[in-house]
Amino acid sequence: MPEGRMDGGGIAAAVDKTDWTQYAGQATSVKRRGERRRRRLQAGTALGTTFAVVGVAVAVSGLDRGSVTRQGAASVRSSSSSAMFPGASSASPSQTSATAAGYPSFPAQLPTKPIFIADPGKVLQSGVIAAGAVSGHQWQLSYRVIPSGSAANSQPEVTQVDVSVDGKVVGGAGGGEGAAIQASGYVAVQTDQAAGDSPIVVATGTPTPGVTSVDLRWKNGTVVQVPIRTALGTRIAAFAWDPANPPEAVEQVGPNGVSKITITHDGTASWVPTTFQKTPIVPASPPTVSTPSGTPNLSQTPKVTPHDSGLLGAGTVAGHPWQIAYEIIPSGSAANSSDEAFCTDTTVDGKTRQDGCTSSKPFGGAGTGGNLGFMELGGVGQFPLVTDFGTGDPGTTAMGLEFADGTQTVTAVHNVEGMPMAGLAFDPNNGPTYVLEFGSYGEYRIPLHHDTRYTWTFNW
Repeated sequence: MPEGRMDGGGIAAAVDKTDWTQYAGQATSVKRRGERRRRRLQAGTALGTTFAVVGVAVAVSGLDRGSVTRQGAASVRSSSSSAMFPGASSASPSQTSATAAGYPSFPAQLPTKPIFIADPGKVLQSGVIAAGAVSGHQWQLSYRVIPSGSAANSQPEVTQVDVSVDGKVVGGAGGGEGAAIQASGYVAVQTDQAAGDSPIVVATGTPTPGVTSVDLRWKNGTVVQVPIRTALGTRIAAFAWDPANPPEAVEQVGPNGVSKITITHDGTASWVPTTFQKTPIVPASPPTVSTPSGTPNLSQTPKVTPHDSGLLGAGTVAGHPWQIAYEIIPSGSAANSSDEAFCTDTTVDGKTRQDGCTSSKPFGGAGTGGNLGFMELGGVGQFPLVTDFGTGDPGTTAMGLEFADGTQTVTAVHNVEGMPMAGLAFDPNNGPTYVLEFGSYGEYRIPLHHDTRYTWTFNW
């Protein structure tokens, strides 16, 4: 479960107020666990547009429509480019196949109408910096020079850059004083947002001096050449990709050979309730309820005699055995909110992760139910399954998940000091659509909202 709900006083407060010296010899290990839980909470609550800045985005006023052509290399262009971009060249059959698979294309000529935010202010100068298409989505970078609005600025003008996808502004690529932005390197200026602003990733950068060509390379060997355009003496290479088919690297070609800049990403996927207003539903048939079994795998440190321990959930999903075990131990300090601490360990494929502890009671939450919110933090060695645990309403006897095809997985709750709690797991490639709660009231079916966001990094 999200740690903020598990610890009513806040994870940071729980970590800070704990007297770790009460755990002789192992206090730092326990504190690391509390801090790890705090970081997971912060990562979860920070969902939103994320800018993966390695190098700085570039955009400047004024344009020159010429592009550098690499001898002996053909760029991939879409056969439908001429419809989207007047003057674009058509593609060969092999190029059309590559584009259909989700590779970018670029117009032969840039659009003439820049796309700005709803209220761009007084625009003194403007233009289109770059544009393209990928996986059926069109993107564009536009600049606008506006009055600075402040006598404290060193120059009377500032330049802003707007990023648009399918005609809608989804973010910015920087800005600065004057009619130009000093910049270098490459940066992803818009992350993938499956539920909202942008279904593609847009990136831009300044090629290294002396570079004559910029290419995107995929692991399967596909290479797409990126146009280099010049604005007020600054060269710009901007491009986009489908997050389901990201390039492996940006390659800069120059007199000294090829410089490869790999592209990596961390992904955060979440499945969270869309509403807490639950309406009881009478099930068409009683659910098939499984009871967690096995020996709790508790690697909790420090090693102390627990007041209680057990399994919140266990089973096998997509061939991966898993369990969420808990134990209640002495809190170790009168400064804590209670004299006990509730700690959990998650094990998948025999690998155990210490999830952290809380001394805030009730351990499962206030019994409001529907507090299961799943999160998968990708790129940091996470499990192949998504797991979480939560608390049902008073009277809850079982909790589970329902998937798009109607399949249900339901597990019996475990009463932890009077609170009905359960642990659940699923394959992130087959996420659930509902959280289920069964009890004396009947059935609650709580819709889940799925969102996936990536942070992209250019590794020089």
